[in-house]
Amino acid sequence: MNENELILIPNGNNANEIETSIDMFNKPLADLLRYNGLPTENILMPIEERRKVIVSLENVLEILPLAKREKAYYLSKFTVSIISGLFDGALNFLWDETVQSLRQLVVSYDLQYFYTVAEQISNRYKNLNSTDDLPLISEFDLLEILRRIGLLSDVNFKSLEHINYMRNHASAAHPNDNELTGFKMVSFLEDCIKCAINASPDHSVIQIKTLFNNIRTLEIPIEDICVIQKDLAKQPQERLDDFLLSLFGIYCDLRQDEYVYKNVENLAPFLWNVSIDDTKYKIGSKFGLFRKNGDVNKKEQCQRFLEIVNGLKYKDEDSLTSELIEKLQDLRSAHFGMNNFYNEYSHAKSISESLPRSGIPTSVRKQFVKVICQCYIGNGLGYREGVDEGALGFYKDFIGKFGFEEVKEFILLFQDSEFVIDFDKSKADKRLRQLCGILKSKTSNIHISKMLDRIIEFPSQKVDKVYLDSKYKEFLTNIK
Repeated sequence: MNENELILIPNGNNANEIETSIDMFNKPLADLLRYNGLPTENILMPIEERRKVIVSLENVLEILPLAKREKAYYLSKFTVSIISGLFDGALNFLWDETVQSLRQLVVSYDLQYFYTVAEQISNRYKNLNSTDDLPLISEFDLLEILRRIGLLSDVNFKSLEHINYMRNHASAAHPNDNELTGFKMVSFLEDCIKCAINASPDHSVIQIKTLFNNIRTLEIPIEDICVIQKDLAKQPQERLDDFLLSLFGIYCDLRQDEYVYKNVENLAPFLWNVSIDDTKYKIGSKFGLFRKNGDVNKKEQCQRFLEIVNGLKYKDEDSLTSELIEKLQDLRSAHFGMNNFYNEYSHAKSISESLPRSGIPTSVRKQFVKVICQCYIGNGLGYREGVDEGALGFYKDFIGKFGFEEVKEFILLFQDSEFVIDFDKSKADKRLRQLCGILKSKTSNIHISKMLDRIIEFPSQKVDKVYLDSKYKEFLTNIK
């Protein structure tokens, strides 16, 4: 190696040369900062950490096809930032590449179906319809929608959710325990490539896409309905519920051709029978909302839909349930958004003002228990433990209204991957066990009490796996 030669391309055992080259590059950069009176401490990552990424870069990028690699501009910026020692900037560029790839995946799959599922997560997404609207979907919700559709597995969702959090908080001003190291950056790069940049839908997801498209564009022969139903029965529960909600949305769209309504009418009864009550109540709640807003035609379509599926008992005559659902959706978005420990209060207060004195409506019970308990437990992050202290009084009051059914719903939620998402963090784990102790006083049911004890005794930071426990499975059998 010549005295002034910079070598950054790994070749055999030249790790020391790479490290020397980074040092040669680093010194004038640090000198420039000092010359202008700017800090250098804790700004540029140690040379050894940068070397770890550079040496591993080629092997990790090999899994990315050359055609995609040539267009991965943010990965070029990621690499330059790594060499410069700006790992937080590199992580930002890596996440930009990841989000861009995920949005392209949405477009190549089915944009309209994506938005119908997005609307179930938050009412603020209900008027989105084009590629240009995709940036309006929060990045956490983008991951969650892709998971529900099936374009992300639970494991891949978890990996990307962690990277998203690190992007948001690793260099945050408030105290945190997050440290970006060379090996972590290599791991993040590999996860983003495997889970997002190289992602493609599996066969079952493509089936849903094809069916959704055919419902909107073709008259499906009645003799094919039974075959379609058998295939649908193989789909996960969450996907069946989302598909039913999507069909309801199509049915209430007054711009559809007559054969589209006929397709929905033929498929809806089967989907209704295999969907959970929470989904049925969501549909029933729309009747009161349409009524309140004077949407006569949509109200009539909702009535007709409920008659077809024999679901009139789920109909809500006023707008109370729908309003509560929207407010719970807003609170959920705040909880999973940036600085949730500052932003949840106003939503919690609004829910308090809408909650009837008679207690928690049956039609929103599951969603209410899920969102309120998530917010009470917190995400285990930051010096506030991921909890909005201003909203905490409301959460305690809401939990104080829990009875047997709400506590049972709480335990059933451990099968929900979004509900348990933060239970592997020590602070959230501690608050979860505290909540279980509080809930024990809400019921005298022996099976409920034993299961709450089992959760409290479960290994530290492993409660997200309690649904696999034999005692949990036994609980599910006994509580039915």
